[in-house]
Amino acid sequence: MRPGDIVDVSLDWPLVGRDREITRLKDALLAPAGAGALLIGDAGVGKSRLASAALDACEHAGCLVERVVPTPGWQDVPFGAVVNLLPAPASGVADAFRQLTENLRERAAGRTVVIGVDDAQWLDDASVVVLERLLIARAVNLLVVARGDTPGLRSVAALRRAGELERIDVSRLNRSEVAALVTSALGARTDGLTLDLLWRWTLGNPLFLREVLRRGRACGELRCDGEIWRWHRADDPASLRLADLVTMTVEELSEPEREALTYVAYAEPIPLTMLEALVAPAVAERLEERGMLRLHTVATRAMVRLGHPLYGEAVRAGTGPLRARRVMRELAEVAEPVAESPGDRMQVVSWRCHAGLPVDGRQLLAAVEDALRRGGASLARRLAQHLPAPLDTWHTGRAAVAQGRPAEADPLLAAAYELLPEAADRARAAALRALNLFWGLRRPQDSLAVLAQATRQLPAEVHHELLAAEAGIAVFCGRGTEALDAVGAALSQPSTDPLLETAVTPLRPYLLVFGGAPGQAVTEFSTGDLSASEIWPTMRAATQSCHVHALVMCGKLVEATDVAERYYRDAVAHGSSDAVGLLAMMCGVCAGDAGRITEADRWTREALAVTDHHTLFPIRANILAMTAWWAAHLGECDRAAAALAEVATVVPPGSSFGDYTAVSEAWVLAASRHRDAAVTRLWELAERFRTSGLVSSAVEALHLLSRILPSPEVAAELKAVADLSDSPLFRWHADYAEHLAVGDPQQLEVASEQWAVRGYGALAVEAAAFAEAGYRRRCDAAASRLAHRLTQLRGTCVGFWPPWLPPRAPAAAALTRREREVCALAGTGLGNVDIAERLVLSVRTVENHLQRAYDKLGVRTRGDLAAALDALER
Repeated sequence: MRPGDIVDVSLDWPLVGRDREITRLKDALLAPAGAGALLIGDAGVGKSRLASAALDACEHAGCLVERVVPTPGWQDVPFGAVVNLLPAPASGVADAFRQLTENLRERAAGRTVVIGVDDAQWLDDASVVVLERLLIARAVNLLVVARGDTPGLRSVAALRRAGELERIDVSRLNRSEVAALVTSALGARTDGLTLDLLWRWTLGNPLFLREVLRRGRACGELRCDGEIWRWHRADDPASLRLADLVTMTVEELSEPEREALTYVAYAEPIPLTMLEALVAPAVAERLEERGMLRLHTVATRAMVRLGHPLYGEAVRAGTGPLRARRVMRELAEVAEPVAESPGDRMQVVSWRCHAGLPVDGRQLLAAVEDALRRGGASLARRLAQHLPAPLDTWHTGRAAVAQGRPAEADPLLAAAYELLPEAADRARAAALRALNLFWGLRRPQDSLAVLAQATRQLPAEVHHELLAAEAGIAVFCGRGTEALDAVGAALSQPSTDPLLETAVTPLRPYLLVFGGAPGQAVTEFSTGDLSASEIWPTMRAATQSCHVHALVMCGKLVEATDVAERYYRDAVAHGSSDAVGLLAMMCGVCAGDAGRITEADRWTREALAVTDHHTLFPIRANILAMTAWWAAHLGECDRAAAALAEVATVVPPGSSFGDYTAVSEAWVLAASRHRDAAVTRLWELAERFRTSGLVSSAVEALHLLSRILPSPEVAAELKAVADLSDSPLFRWHADYAEHLAVGDPQQLEVASEQWAVRGYGALAVEAAAFAEAGYRRRCDAAASRLAHRLTQLRGTCVGFWPPWLPPRAPAAAALTRREREVCALAGTGLGNVDIAERLVLSVRTVENHLQRAYDKLGVRTRGDLAAALDALER
């Protein structure tokens, strides 16, 4: 190439300094299905270019490659990102998943399928669900591209967890890479001063660099003198940001070009036929040649997208309200005659609303309801604002409830009650507000007052619409059989509002589980009598949580674990933090009951992290209680006490909710070596729970009591309560209590083996410890056999050794080499993340090594490690 023959950097931008990333991406995308990569980097660092190169490499390797580019304009449209991959309009997630799976399988013909998702921050919720399920089903590999500030975004996090996507960070180029890129783009050497200016102006951002070079060439400041490229006017544009440079690029467009870019910015991805109906083909071609538009063929449909999302941001930022309204009006007018899918029709309704065009009231209301039922509460809320009063207030309030925004929902629902003309609608508004006040805002007295007012003011024929709220309050106010009656009434006369109907769904299995009938709950779930709706993600997760809890309470731990993890992935896909927290907690319950205490603690820490004081109080209180539960199992009593103290700030006054909390308090007392206080507390709880009809809670209290203070009296009481239940697990607990009371080591050894076969690792350890101590007291040779078995069990039940067990025998196994390395670094004060980076391990692996070392060394904290290691050396 001769000097001066500059490459059009908008079209053929070289890929420099990315060999390592390309290799890692290829390895991740060509792995067995269900894997992939998450490409993270700041705007303009070349993520899209790198991703495109990796996808091209996959195509050359024989893969079927599909490219998905979500956009802001379609983020609120269910399946907006993947709509062009669907052979036909999808009626829901299950239908979309089926269509995509069959279509991809047929077209792939045995080849690996790779889907690339650029700008993942703009994915709509429904598309996230479908992509997540494709990963879980191991039907595809996925390349997800996202900005550096969005890896924690729910859509990105959901996809990353579903497929264990390898994170690959795309950094800015260094000085030498910038020099190589500039030389490659310009086709000749560049002087050092110019390279230094380019480095300081762009700081290694490839998009900055591209725009600076393009503008320099256009204005003549960057010229080739002889064989050296130089920047002849070195005014420092350091204050210019990337968006400024892109904005300047947009401002240089002709009016027809800017108009075309504006249509794409508001409709992306836009069918080529639709764009050609709005602008002259030659205009779009010029923009494509400059790299500002890209043409993709999806399925058999040609779609046009922006060359970079920043072009869209620059266009939208520079478009006034009047022009934006005109653009959306013209988009609607062109799209409406050919809109086929529900997503297309909702988008047309949305454009018409924003453009100020008339929209048929029935179509608009149908769009709001359809969006809400599909789980698109954000779109429903935006469309609801265009409904006439007071329907706008009512439907906006409903959408706020579904979004988990109780503070925003309350005044809207209150106004809707006063303004709605129909008595039935007013009753539904009162019921939904009462539930929102109680569950979301923790104001039980106000909630009851709302129901009382509605009962007085509204005719009796609509009072059944209030039953859902009455049931929701009764369940968490300790009214025993009255709560079950209230739930039964709400189920027999269901509300016509889908949110209220969904709110009632988890209440019956909840009462069955705590009332001592988990087996009946399991049966109703298996027969399909109980199912989870998608309209309100938190209530969906609550129903799923009850299913897991019922399985746990029936002793079906392996099945419960599988179901909990599946439901957790579903909650992540739905994007609700409350739902994710609740299902993470249940995954922790399953892991902990299996004896994987550190894993249970990790799950519960996640649950605590994704929820906060805005979370519905039953969920947050349970998570805090389980945090205390597993912390106490690990001997971290201060952390457990802090979690329990926070429960008091969560549970509203007047609510007797707190079954998990009360038993956790007793566990913390016992773990803190206040056995007498724990025993007294557990006796009190057992009596209170039994009197209130909370059979399962009474069993939990007596089960813990039988282990802390084994006695015939406790065993007899536990058996009497267990006989009130349909749970095999509770009968196992009663048998174990009898073995503990008798203290026969042979019976306890058999019990340990039974617990291990059933999958209850912690109880297997506990029974083996009591059996080994009993054999030792008898001077029985079987003690050595039990000591060996106990060592094996402790290897799978790391960190568990409650204070009521006999003193631990010295660990038979020495520290492994890796455990020593981890302990040595931890003893210097390094955190787990730093240790993981130092040793090239995952943080979870570091945690596991530490916990095993703690168990072997008999220590609890990092502060004890140094002394324990010194003693080991001596």
